[in-house]
Amino acid sequence: MFFLQSKHWIDQRHKHGVRAPQLYYHIGLVGGLTYIFLGDWSHVGLPLFIMITHFLIDWWKSAQKESTTAFVVDQTAHLLILLLGWSVYANIGTAIIDYAVHIFSKPSTWIIILSYFMTIRPFGYFIARVTNRWQQDLTAGDAKKLSGLKKAGMWIGCTERIIILTFILMNQYSAIGFLIAAKSIFRFKSNIDSNQERKETEYILIGTLLSFALTIGLGITTNFLLHIWS
Repeated sequence: MFFLQSKHWIDQRHKHGVRAPQLYYHIGLVGGLTYIFLGDWSHVGLPLFIMITHFLIDWWKSAQKESTTAFVVDQTAHLLILLLGWSVYANIGTAIIDYAVHIFSKPSTWIIILSYFMTIRPFGYFIARVTNRWQQDLTAGDAKKLSGLKKAGMWIGCTERIIILTFILMNQYSAIGFLIAAKSIFRFKSNIDSNQERKETEYILIGTLLSFALTIGLGITTNFLLHIWS
C-alpha cells in the first residue's frame, strides 16, 4: 500500500493519529480499490473486512515510534489479513492449512530452516569469539572501540552468510565469487599506509574468510542432507 499514500499523509497520521483526515482518505482508497479489483459487485464483505482491519493496523502503527520492529509487525499484519481474506473468499483455507502441514512435516523443510538459523546467530557468535583477540589488539591502548557504524559488521556478516547459503542451495556456486569480489572492492584498500590500517584489514579479512568458509561448509552439508532425505 506504499503507492496509495504520500509521505505527507504518513506524517499527518503519526502527528494526529485517529484524528488525521489522511488516515480515512487512505482507508477509503484501499477499500475502494479492493472492491474494484475484486470484480464481484455483489460481494462487499471482503472490501469492508480489508478496510476495517487496515484501519486498525494503521491506527496502531500511527501510535508507534518509527522503528524496524513496528514496520515489520505492520507489514506482516497487512499480509496476513490479505491472506486470510483471500483464503476465506476463495474457500481454500483448508487447502492452505493442509499444504502448510505437509510442508512443515517434511524433514527437508526443517533442515533448511535450521541451516539459516545457524548462519544468523551461532555462526556470528562463533566468529566474534574467534576474532575477539584481534579486536582487543586493535583497541589496545585506546579507550575507543573500532570506528564505524554500530553493529554494522554484525549485519554485514549475517547478510552475506544468508546470501551465500541461498546461492549454494540454488547450486549457484559461481555467484559466490562475485560476492567475494564485490566485498573486497568496498572493504579493502589497495595501499596500506600504516600498521594500524594493516591490522584492521587483516582483522576484517579473517572475519570474512571465516564467515565464508563456515557458510560454504554448512551449505554443502545442507545439500547433502537434502539429497539423503529427498
